[in-house]
Amino acid sequence: MEEGKVKTKGLYIHFPFCKRFCFYCHFTKFKHDDFLEDKYINYLIKELNLRKGDYLIDTIYFGGGSPSIINKNLIEKLVNFIFKNFKISKGLEFTIEVNPEDSSSNLFEFYKNIGINRVSLGTQSFDDSDLKFLRRTHNLNDNIKALEMLKSIGFSNINIDLIIALPFQDFKSIDNSIKYIKDFDINHVSSYILEEINLDIDEKFIEDIYFYTRKRLIDIGFNHYEVSNFSKKGYESKHNLKYWTGKEYIGAGVSSSGYENGVDYKNHVDFDNYFKSLDSNNLPVLEKNEYSNDYRRIITGLRLFNGIDKRYFNNYEDILQKMIDNGFLLRENDLIRINPDYILILNEILSNF
Repeated sequence: MEEGKVKTKGLYIHFPFCKRFCFYCHFTKFKHDDFLEDKYINYLIKELNLRKGDYLIDTIYFGGGSPSIINKNLIEKLVNFIFKNFKISKGLEFTIEVNPEDSSSNLFEFYKNIGINRVSLGTQSFDDSDLKFLRRTHNLNDNIKALEMLKSIGFSNINIDLIIALPFQDFKSIDNSIKYIKDFDINHVSSYILEEINLDIDEKFIEDIYFYTRKRLIDIGFNHYEVSNFSKKGYESKHNLKYWTGKEYIGAGVSSSGYENGVDYKNHVDFDNYFKSLDSNNLPVLEKNEYSNDYRRIITGLRLFNGIDKRYFNNYEDILQKMIDNGFLLRENDLIRINPDYILILNEILSNF
């Protein structure tokens, strides 16, 4: 059967191990342990074996945690299982998250050889004072070396993470990051506002930094296609777009989330229950939710700046009109989209639906 006629799904795998914990990270993570790491990969394979089906995997995303600290032999074992037991698209996008301090030519060569073709590098900033505040173990020089190695080995599809609105951060810090983004011809940037810290940061400051970063990225050729994501043409994250366009994706591993057959699910967030479920030959699902298709498309799709079809609002016409009248949402022919001026209160807008 031709690829275009087969159901496609993405595959997200969570690696919850870290050498140290970042105070701003919301994801499930545990202290790295070699024995537990080995056991975890074996149980991931058990879970994936239960999730096999008649569909095509067209995106794979290894996230964390810190996937780049996982033993290469274990990564290869997992990837070999996936490629042998799942139907894989010829146009597969295969992403792995990497810490700059873990980078080496050998590691990147290994990733390329096993089929990884997109790297998301956790640079966070190109300013050493920012990195010191974030308590990162890498510095500007580590960012530069990692990008040089990726480019020399032939990786062209690279995302970098930026964390913005740090206390005392200024436009010069943003300009510094923009310089390196331009110099290294980066084609995707994920920009996140620092959250969940006990500091009194002025909302006007956050707004100014956010929109300045947005403008600077657009000025050098990026399209702001999703609230936190910018890309050059053709380099949007195919995997992450599944989250916002109602496409199906498998979530495997501790705390992973997935969306299949109209159901959102989340796996157990601890090793004990995750392992116990798989020992009983059961999927390690903690919770399931089934939302109406219209509601789900509104909540996820309005994160995209190209908008969503107005038909999804048929059951929300009064709320939609109110949001348009207030200027929060824009109607353009058959599309409804967020007004860019109100990006920072999107969650509040969505809470009306």
